[in-house]
Amino acid sequence: MTATNAVAARLRSAGTLTVAVIVVTLMISGATFAAMTHGDDEAARRLLQRRAGQVTATVQSEVNRYLDALNTTAAVVGAHDTLTNAKFQQLISSLAGMRLSGATAVAYLLPVADDRIAATQAEWRSRGVTDLWLQPFGTGEHIFVVMVRPLDGLTVARAGIDATRARPLLDTLRTARDTGRPAVSEPYGLVVDQAVPEPRRQLSFTLAVPVHGLPGAGGARPFLGWVAMSLRSRDFLGTVLPNLGDGLGGVTLSTASGGDGPLVAAYPGAAARAPDMTEHGTVTVADRAWHLRIDASRRDLIGSSALPRVVAIAVLALGLVLAALVHVLATGRVRAQRSVRQATTDLAAAEARAREQAVLLTTILDAMSDGVGVVDDDGDFLLHNPAAKALLGIPEDRNGAQHWQEHYGIFLPDDSGPFPTDRLPLVRALAGEQVDLVDMLIRNGTHPDGMMISVSARPVRLQGGRAAAVAVFHDVTARRADTAAIEAARDELAAQKDYLTQVLDALQITVITCDSDGMLVHTNATGGARVGQPNLTGLHINEVSAGITATDLAGQPIGADDMPVPRVLRGADAVRLEAMIRFATGQTRAVVLNAQPLLDRTGARIGAVGSSYDVTALREREADLAAFAGVAAHDLRAPLMVVAGYTDLLAEDLEDGAAPASMQPTVTRIKVGVRRMQQLIDDLLAYATARDARVNLQKVDLGEVVADIIAERTTHLRAGGRGRDPAPPPEFSVGPLPVIEADPSMIRQVFDNLIGNALKYTRPGEPARIDIAAHHPDDEPSTVRLTIADRGIGIPADEQPHVFDQFHRVAAHTKAYTGTGLGLAICKRVLQRHDGTIRATDNPGGGTCMIITIPLAGTLATDPPRSPASPAR
Repeated sequence: MTATNAVAARLRSAGTLTVAVIVVTLMISGATFAAMTHGDDEAARRLLQRRAGQVTATVQSEVNRYLDALNTTAAVVGAHDTLTNAKFQQLISSLAGMRLSGATAVAYLLPVADDRIAATQAEWRSRGVTDLWLQPFGTGEHIFVVMVRPLDGLTVARAGIDATRARPLLDTLRTARDTGRPAVSEPYGLVVDQAVPEPRRQLSFTLAVPVHGLPGAGGARPFLGWVAMSLRSRDFLGTVLPNLGDGLGGVTLSTASGGDGPLVAAYPGAAARAPDMTEHGTVTVADRAWHLRIDASRRDLIGSSALPRVVAIAVLALGLVLAALVHVLATGRVRAQRSVRQATTDLAAAEARAREQAVLLTTILDAMSDGVGVVDDDGDFLLHNPAAKALLGIPEDRNGAQHWQEHYGIFLPDDSGPFPTDRLPLVRALAGEQVDLVDMLIRNGTHPDGMMISVSARPVRLQGGRAAAVAVFHDVTARRADTAAIEAARDELAAQKDYLTQVLDALQITVITCDSDGMLVHTNATGGARVGQPNLTGLHINEVSAGITATDLAGQPIGADDMPVPRVLRGADAVRLEAMIRFATGQTRAVVLNAQPLLDRTGARIGAVGSSYDVTALREREADLAAFAGVAAHDLRAPLMVVAGYTDLLAEDLEDGAAPASMQPTVTRIKVGVRRMQQLIDDLLAYATARDARVNLQKVDLGEVVADIIAERTTHLRAGGRGRDPAPPPEFSVGPLPVIEADPSMIRQVFDNLIGNALKYTRPGEPARIDIAAHHPDDEPSTVRLTIADRGIGIPADEQPHVFDQFHRVAAHTKAYTGTGLGLAICKRVLQRHDGTIRATDNPGGGTCMIITIPLAGTLATDPPRSPASPAR
């Protein structure tokens, strides 16, 4: 009974111990399951934090890349002295190859005031934007798109749009101009996207960078305009995140922290389950901080692992085995049980750590945009991440360094031949060398045009001390193209400068430029030779004029401050004068001096340009001609009057019958010849007087002058209109004419010649029709433009520029119409002395239109002049 009790006691003890072991096993199994589940949650949280950091860094990197491209473009645009549409399109073409996802177009915008719209439109049309039509919105300052280049191949971009109509864009442009730095707009809908159906319409935002010109004399860089790029938000975010979005529940980009601000874009993730975890990140976009929200499901991040359950069941099974052993061996196996349990726990922890590190390494390599490759000492690839295979364009790896060049298509950067195997970065790294930034050209079936990559490599040691090498590389094709474009633009600017310098040096005209302080910036070779100093750059304009004296044509001295260039520097517009210049050498020459202001792109005055040319020989020849004309006219007039007198006596004898009637044709021809000779002498004297006579400026009513001339020219027609075959009476249409300041006799001679020509050069049998009118040109409010249009025989287009030359007559008119060829030359000379111009053009209704431009002293008459032409109609 005692033995039985002892056995029973041992059994009870063993049973109790077994039950205790089982209870403990159940508790350990449950605790292991809970601990491993909690560990998975923490691993998922850490993985989501890393993924969120990767997403934030990737989006930030892409934003910086876009801003770098815009900053580079703005710098190159600002470096052009004269930016044309062709240069802008050539510059922006390099951006098309940069794979700027979501970018719709790049535009160049200018600020334009209301009164500068027409001038700006004309200027940029002359620079190659031939179809530019500026469409202002409202009044005040406008910001026009003058040049634009689409980037996505779909957007129809139009120049001429006023950016002030889009408030978010206007605020962004003003911020960029005020700060001098890039700026980004609030999300808004592009004008070009208004026609897109609502489900597919995206919000967009615009990046704007101010454009500054080259530094001026004071080092300041003038503001020129903006370079702006519009991006569709969802396209931008969707292209950046596909490689990083696997396993994520979604990524949203908003303008305020926590996603409470306006939504910029949302990228739907590929997660199969509802998100239960969230992380945040901040992206700096130009002058704003935007916020990312990254959602994910724990099970999508680390997978649905059965390990906790398996471990729990294994622990439970082990506990049951141990309980059985305890039941068999009683207490001798307790310590063994504890050792097994501890070993199992350590093994599970080690496995979890290894699995976490493997997932982390794989995630990092897959998320990198740079290619990464690892090879062992036999040249066998141990690793090629997805970015590496995408960049190389060959998905299959080829082991053995001797095969890499042919397999991947690796060539020297200048495409002069295959890249030597012994110089490949990975081969050099296997030899223990550190290699940095080696350019290589990849050309194969995927990249037929070639892609430039930059490779860096380092030697590494594998476990066990085995040698290996790792290489990191990225695409630098666009960067190299940008560098080449900038260098080409710099070379082109230098060539243009050399070309213009040669052209200026070849001119026999003095040309100088100076800044607003009067310091000479450039002088051509003729200018340096004129004053005996080859290099005048850096001197003040007064230093150059030292030793030079100038007088006007009346002999009055002209002070240094009254010369054209100093006057323009003080604020005058274009200045022109003719003076007698006495140089330091003692030589005196007649010189025509010109100056006009130099303006920057904003219209601000930055200096002046002056030119001068020697007219001494020309004035001497004109003086000789005038003297000859005067002497010839005087010496010819006396004998001609004798001939005219005897001709009148013969005509009286013919009327009285004292001379034979057969002499009548001869006497008529003599009279015609005498009149022509008298006209030629009068024209010669008038031509000489038009240059040398003193101009007596007075108020002249052109309406009265024209009325008197018409009366004189038509009186004889009204008196003789009852003959056998009377000439048709002329028809006049005279509009309101102004009062000007001019020499009365000279200006009367101009209108007398022009009206006389209009009456003279008509077709036989047709009445002369003459229209005289005046108006103010929009671009010259201080002048008046007068037109005298007839319906006569007209002037051929190729003859119109030459009819104002002395003694020039239209070949087709010489036989049918008499003349000296001096009338229009006299008109031109008189108008030149009045600072006016004259030119001939075709009259749209047939005939010729003479256009006179002359300074205005009064205003257009409100009442039409008293015209004597009415009775002659």
